Amino acid sequence: MTGPTLERLIRLFDVEPDGSGGLRFVGVGEGGGGRRVMDGAQVLAQSIVAAAKALPEHTVRSAHVLFASVIRPDEPLHFTVTPVRSGRSFAFTSVTAAQAGGIRTTAQLLLDRPAADVIRHDRWTGPPVAGPQDTYPADLPLPGRRVRIADVPDPDSPAEVGPPLLDAWLHYDPVPDRDDLRRALLAHFTGHLSVSTAMRPHPGIGTAQAHRTVSTAPLSIAVHFHEPVQWDGWIRYHHESTYAGAGMGFVRGQVLTEEGRLIASFAQDAMIRAFEAAASAGTSLPVESRL
Repeated sequence: MTGPTLERLIRLFDVEPDGSGGLRFVGVGEGGGGRRVMDGAQVLAQSIVAAAKALPEHTVRSAHVLFASVIRPDEPLHFTVTPVRSGRSFAFTSVTAAQAGGIRTTAQLLLDRPAADVIRHDRWTGPPVAGPQDTYPADLPLPGRRVRIADVPDPDSPAEVGPPLLDAWLHYDPVPDRDDLRRALLAHFTGHLSVSTAMRPHPGIGTAQAHRTVSTAPLSIAVHFHEPVQWDGWIRYHHESTYAGAGMGFVRGQVLTEEGRLIASFAQDAMIRAFEAAASAGTSLPVESRL
């Protein structure tokens, strides 16, 4: 198989009905980081598209996915959408992703029909951040996507020490025309730099050690979309780790346009544990992708 490209990744997000006539969809995935596991953020993106296709009169506003088990990229993944309630304004649904007869992820989604503003604030209120032209290129190869990181030459390095903050600029070409695929694309990168952000304040530890001396895995990702989910040019993922300890790390973040308009917010819980301890406990969870 040839290496992934942005266009192929977008096609992978676009799950298809499985032919059963119900709210069931099927998809496949790519492996992440040279390992035969599927990136959990891909499943989040596919769950968003499945819910959007099952409830086409509504727009996905938030999704919270829990990763229960390893997902293989070389086997089909079966999505089941189960609406909880679908009203005139709001809809609530769950999406499960199963493989080889077992559930791998569960997601809860809120959908709505956007209404006119009563109030609005949607602008960056933090300190100034270097623009994409003044940042470092990141080693996250994917044809069609450019990634640059502010102030940090190598976010994986154990020698990189600083505050628990990372700002990454991304440029996508192409940007999907469809609203559900744009939301899926925004959600996909929320799983990439969160563990690096949590590790950054601690000397001698970095994601370059993942799966060698440290076991890392996203356990949950929540993403919230803010209208309108449209952009031109570069977008910025701002990561902040507010807590790390007890074998876990928590990161919250925002996705903003180059002009500083907020288009999404996200949060991630991740496992960060000594490799030996994780292995002895029989832990088997999806790794953080470096795709």
